[in-house]
Amino acid sequence: MTAPPTAAALAAREPRLDAFLFWGQILCALAFGATQLRALHHSVAGASVSWIGLWLAFLLVNLSLALEARRRQPGRAIQQTVQIYTVWSAVCAVVLIYLLLRGAQWYPMDSLTAALTAVGVGVSLLYGKLSGRGIQDPYVRAGFAVFFKGVPQLTLAWHILGHGGEGIAAFAFIAGHITINMRLWQVWRAIREAGWDRHRGGIAIGEAANEVSWVIATVAWLSV
Repeated sequence: MTAPPTAAALAAREPRLDAFLFWGQILCALAFGATQLRALHHSVAGASVSWIGLWLAFLLVNLSLALEARRRQPGRAIQQTVQIYTVWSAVCAVVLIYLLLRGAQWYPMDSLTAALTAVGVGVSLLYGKLSGRGIQDPYVRAGFAVFFKGVPQLTLAWHILGHGGEGIAAFAFIAGHITINMRLWQVWRAIREAGWDRHRGGIAIGEAANEVSWVIATVAWLSV
């Protein structure tokens, strides 16, 4: 019977696991950008401007939380999280610009998405005001992230059912689930490394909402 790994052996594996999490997400981000740009070159059908734009807003919110968490309590895991959100933000910005240059339409569903997201942001701001915490509170910004990602992905699912999903690369769905769960795992590692704080917790809240709504969008894409 094989003996269980020792504490020293487990500790030796952690740098390799960190490298796997980090480079896996960087490669997925770059591959998503390449495949999505190729898909948009052929067709913009089903590619929602509000979805990509609010995705970028979501990434920037989580990047701000990661930067503040690193400032307050530095660590390897949170440093890698900052770098990952930076790369994803750059890739998403390029895709959004290309989508606009390709003449993507602003559908009524985009208007609905923007309106519902604005209501959600308003609710988050109201919570911040009533609690006396304000917009700088990590959980208030986590509320922004939930609505920036959750609402567009739910309306994207409806949009795909009505207009098709040819403008969305299959790799976008695959990479989405992989990287969301890898980031959740990495946030857990950052919390284990430095202890619980509201900034790391805020990132986890946003990513959890991201995964739940992306599952729904994936089911819609598979059904058309």
